[in-house]
Amino acid sequence: MKSLMKLLLRAAPILSLCAAAQAVVVRPAPNFGLEGVRKDTSLRSFRGQSVVLVITHSTRDKEFRKELAMLKEMYPQFAAEKVIFVAAVEYGPADVPSNIPFVNAANPAQVAADYGVNGRFGIAVIGVDGNLDLITTRVIFAARVRDAVFNNFESQQAARKQPNS
Repeated sequence: MKSLMKLLLRAAPILSLCAAAQAVVVRPAPNFGLEGVRKDTSLRSFRGQSVVLVITHSTRDKEFRKELAMLKEMYPQFAAEKVIFVAAVEYGPADVPSNIPFVNAANPAQVAADYGVNGRFGIAVIGVDGNLDLITTRVIFAARVRDAVFNNFESQQAARKQPNS
């Protein structure tokens, strides 16, 4: 009985760390399905990888094209980090004319509604932990998207816990 108590006491700090790791997701990203892949594949399938979600009415939309041009310039940095790009295109062909490989979201109108994008354009960054790290309906610099990918909530929390050197 004493050995069991000792084991539980030793395990308590580890269990509390596990519970804290589960509590990191402060703003879970709404889940959605993907087109052209296995039927059960969804955003949750990409846990452990950052996801950039671009929501647009059309691939010909001015804001979408402007954002895409900026993202193209930084794509090698995103590719090195294995960032997944997803497009939710409501009207017209869903294929994105780009060197960035995009996966298409199923039911793009529902994705837009779930992410609160009521206008023509929106962009979101979902962290490796499933946290919605960035959401905006404005065109933003690709460097800001990169910062959201590399400085997600999980990494910010870890940095805060680092002892001062």
